[in-house]
Amino acid sequence: MDKTPTPPQASLGPFSAPGADLTPWEETELALRRIQKFQLCTVRRDGRPHVTPLLAVWTLGAMWFTTGADEQKARNLAANQHCVITAGTETLTGTDYVIEGTASLITDQSTKEAVATAFEDAYGWQVTREDGTWYELTDAVRSGDAQLYRIQPDKAFAFTTGSRSSQTRYDWT
Repeated sequence: MDKTPTPPQASLGPFSAPGADLTPWEETELALRRIQKFQLCTVRRDGRPHVTPLLAVWTLGAMWFTTGADEQKARNLAANQHCVITAGTETLTGTDYVIEGTASLITDQSTKEAVATAFEDAYGWQVTREDGTWYELTDAVRSGDAQLYRIQPDKAFAFTTGSRSSQTRYDWT
């Protein structure tokens, strides 16, 4: 299993208001653990973007998501592993998050077990109860019926809008 990852370097970006505060990585990490709906952008073989909403979790120092082997995002990632995952607010104020990185298909059983448990912790009854929208998703991860991907972040952003808008950039490189 992964050791505790080194936190990224954080800096205030050029789109920040004068006097804006940097968003600490710990605050962004907590938000990523709390958010339940994300949008994943991959690139088709012909270069066109493909965006889809999905469930994802932040655990073990990375973002994780699942897909079927025949879905567009799986085909896209087989040709180009670079992707972006985003989440944010539905209002004009608040914080939006963007993570750019490289997605890898995970086959290690102990990692699949740990991440399936993280999905259960994050989504609860939605993935564990028969009346849940994604019932048996974690069983499919554990058995290999659903593909599990890890997004290793290269950089991320927290865009906060409000009285002192800020753009915080996080770098792992």
